[in-house]
Amino acid sequence: MSALTREEGALPPAKAVGDPHEVGPSARDWAGLAVVLLAMFMSQVDMFIVNVAAPEMQSGLHAGFGQMQFVIDGYVIAYAAGMVTGGRLGDRVGRKKVFQCGVAAFTVTSLLCALAPSANTLIAARVLQGLAAALMTPQVLSILRAVFVHDRDRSRAVGAYGAAIGSGVIAGLVGGGLLLDLDVAGLGWRMIFLINVPIGVAILAAAAPVVPESRSADNPRLDFGGVVLTAVMLPLVLVPLTVGPEQGWPWWTYACFALGLVAVVAFMRWERRVEARGSDPLLPARLLRAKGFPLSMATVLAFFAGNAGLFLVLTYHLQSGIRLAPMSASLVFVPLGVGFIIASAACRRLAARFGIRVSIVGGIVMAMSLCAVPTVTGAETGSQALFLAGIMGVSGFGQGLVVAPLIDTVLSRVHPDDAGAGSGVLNTVTQAGMALGVAAIGALYRAVLGANPQAPEHPVSASDYAGSFDATSLVLAALALLAALLCALLGRSRAVDDVVTPTPA
Repeated sequence: MSALTREEGALPPAKAVGDPHEVGPSARDWAGLAVVLLAMFMSQVDMFIVNVAAPEMQSGLHAGFGQMQFVIDGYVIAYAAGMVTGGRLGDRVGRKKVFQCGVAAFTVTSLLCALAPSANTLIAARVLQGLAAALMTPQVLSILRAVFVHDRDRSRAVGAYGAAIGSGVIAGLVGGGLLLDLDVAGLGWRMIFLINVPIGVAILAAAAPVVPESRSADNPRLDFGGVVLTAVMLPLVLVPLTVGPEQGWPWWTYACFALGLVAVVAFMRWERRVEARGSDPLLPARLLRAKGFPLSMATVLAFFAGNAGLFLVLTYHLQSGIRLAPMSASLVFVPLGVGFIIASAACRRLAARFGIRVSIVGGIVMAMSLCAVPTVTGAETGSQALFLAGIMGVSGFGQGLVVAPLIDTVLSRVHPDDAGAGSGVLNTVTQAGMALGVAAIGALYRAVLGANPQAPEHPVSASDYAGSFDATSLVLAALALLAALLCALLGRSRAVDDVVTPTPA
């Protein structure tokens, strides 16, 4: 059974999954992986670098705080809303083609962001940049899943994927502060977008000869009804989650949630109807029926919600609680990224031997590290920053142990013909989890603090900030344990590559 088709003139046809005589990935395949991972790295950098530059952007554009929120969240919401569509387009049109279009669009929209004359123009450019990322990034896991069919090779590739994410986090948090300090050519915050332009051009030049083309053997038709409902459904949920806590949950946020629920029901019914007609739904039912896939999505949701919540409250604590400068605060995150990269590299062999059990251990390590936070938040500023950096290093190591085996397990539940849809769902759930984590953990932090941490209505003591951070850290530890428990349940279900057969087109 051929897992994928390749264009004439591309790499030789792939052999059937599970064929004992199958030739392993070539040097060109590994080079292609490096190219698509550079694109993933770039998208991660762009997600975190804007947070560091937000105060300078707000000042330079004479913008309000709410506008700055949408500069950050407009990207994430558009990114999440377009993920499944972007993945399915890759299945139909060709993953390499859609990847190249996404990189080109991301490069152009990065330039538009850098040239934005006003906050509203920047918001619009960031939404377009998020849509470009939604075309680009689902293809990364789709190409990985299509090319690296052996468990051993796929584990190595997923380990590299995890390292690219960790590197992107470090580069975004530290590189943003560095670029602002350097103020290259007096460009200030605009440089954080301009730097994407040469990187995007380099990716496009390198992708042409080394990234293999692949697509679904079913040649699925694009489900335009599903595209529209997805584009409406996710913003209806994510916009109020993002803005609601800051504005005190006005009535329209609840109306959006209700409409979002209606849109979810309508989407599921539409998808069933499309499949019943013998057409190709945006979200194939066999994907949702794949054993362990829904559970794996719940695990991804819990894990990334906790991670995003940690980034948020730690930033508040470092900058508002113990008064570190943005650059100094960003350095506290460096051990987290380093630990993540080290664990991702180690996972290649650990996951091959122990599978999803590595993720269980990673969740426990994260929980233990976060439980240590209350023991250090009473220390002096300098010592506390060092202690927190150490704790973040351990937590990052735990995160790295979770991600690679978890993603590998998710991919093993997705048939190669559904690689684009599966990758899109995975990335969408990841972004939704991050938005949920920021909203829920941020609301909890503010409730315990009793004030807006960025603009408190009355003086807030350092001990109050510490108490809020301690409380949310324990909740985050509980989320890490939940992720570990879900990984344990996931380990009881076996991969479905051998049991799911594509429905004939």
